[in-house]
Amino acid sequence: MKPVSIEKEHQFLTRTISSLSDQIDLFATFQDLSLKIISQFDLENILETFCNILKELMNYQSVSTYLFVEGEILYKRVHHSGDTSRRQRGIIPDPKILKWVMSQGRWTVLTDFQDENAGYLLSVLPLKAPNQLLGFVIITTEVSPSLYNQKLSSILNFLGSQTAIAIENQELYSRTNHSNAYMTNMLESISNGIMATDMEGRITLINKNATAITGINSKQIIGKHYYNFLKNDLGKEIKQLCSTIKNKGFAIESMVNHSPYKEVDIIIGISASPLTDNTENTIGIIYVFRDLSASKEIERLTKLDEIKSELVSNVSHELRTPLSIIKSYSEALINQVEPEDHKTREKFLSVIGDETDRLSNIVSNLLDISRIESGKFTLYFNKTKLEDIVNSVISVFKTKSANINIFTDFQKNLPPIEADEDKIREVLINLVANSIKFSPMGGTINIAVVTQDDLICCSVSDTGIGIPKDQLDRIFEKFYRVDNSDTYEIEGTGLGLSIVKHIMDAHQGGITVDSIMGKGSVFSIYLPITRG
Repeated sequence: MKPVSIEKEHQFLTRTISSLSDQIDLFATFQDLSLKIISQFDLENILETFCNILKELMNYQSVSTYLFVEGEILYKRVHHSGDTSRRQRGIIPDPKILKWVMSQGRWTVLTDFQDENAGYLLSVLPLKAPNQLLGFVIITTEVSPSLYNQKLSSILNFLGSQTAIAIENQELYSRTNHSNAYMTNMLESISNGIMATDMEGRITLINKNATAITGINSKQIIGKHYYNFLKNDLGKEIKQLCSTIKNKGFAIESMVNHSPYKEVDIIIGISASPLTDNTENTIGIIYVFRDLSASKEIERLTKLDEIKSELVSNVSHELRTPLSIIKSYSEALINQVEPEDHKTREKFLSVIGDETDRLSNIVSNLLDISRIESGKFTLYFNKTKLEDIVNSVISVFKTKSANINIFTDFQKNLPPIEADEDKIREVLINLVANSIKFSPMGGTINIAVVTQDDLICCSVSDTGIGIPKDQLDRIFEKFYRVDNSDTYEIEGTGLGLSIVKHIMDAHQGGITVDSIMGKGSVFSIYLPITRG
């Protein structure tokens, strides 16, 4: 009896070792697939890699990839095998069957193996990311039931999920690159010279206007010390500003005579501001150069000096914070987070997405101000209903601000108005966003629309912290922000209300504000029902 027992134990150990070996092989396969897919950041490359892997796994006849765009199937890519005699058209199954497969979220064979008349086998592989379905893949293969087993099913389901995550990543990667390019174009379009350095004085960013004003003609600038290019009085002045910021945390604007080219002498105004990371540690300094030679420019600078200082201190802070966060999370996502750690990836990508939206809002405000000051601000009037605009604005905020209650009160039979619908929507979005931003959790916002003679009035009232009476006259100035302890931590560039005021003036309307500290504020806009 003893030899029989030993034989059974031997068989058990053999099966166990074989099972473990299969699991190890499967995990190795998963890791290899993940590295191949997740490393791609271009949609076509992702799908090409996906098809190549699928070809190795099951030697398909055709693969049709369908991606959802805003809930509809708007992207299709068909990939055939090399054998033209075996090609089958990618056909979408019955919608009810497809809906059931998508609800299951796993690879499903639709063709009956017992069907002798079947010329090929049809299967569906959902492309499912952790939080959403991005699309599906229709696969046709030869009728070979032996190919279809539990191991292949596990590999395909994993391949589908990794492909979906890669598609999500490339979309966010594309948005981030677009935002970075947008920021670069914006810096190059600024008429002043902009230069940033690290705390050691090495140049990390410089626009073309800065090289023109300072006379730098070398193309190899980034990463080198500014003293390699600016060894005269300008270099000494920058050194002094750098030393002041290191010691005091700020620097007063200065002026210096400079000769950027032979027989060219100019006066340069220099302002400097510290650059900090998301932990408020100073990581560099940004310098703004202005040519003050022309008397007209000097006169204009005298009037706008305070605004420009606000631009450097407020806008540069608002820009560098999301950029630092995006850079930090992107580097962590690439270098530190494991491919299979989907929860952490999702969290990091969510942060990057939020900060990208924040950058987009800042850039939009800056572009609006630029158009206003350059006289290129244009309105497109049409008949519209103000209550419809209000409802569309509310629908946006109700999905984002669960802790704020928004109520409306519309007068019956409100007449239509002649206005630029998009610009009025921008006004209301700004006012509601401010009410939410400056209201405590659980606060209330009321939006009322009534007629007053030949005007229509829309008021936005909140239960927020309020605005000091001595600052009410200044809140519509560019870059102005209410200065008190309650608003210190609240983000903003101080451009929103300035843009709102200009839009209302352009409509021959108006805006008023009434506020009580600790109880809330009421912003009211007035629009003519008919254009004069």
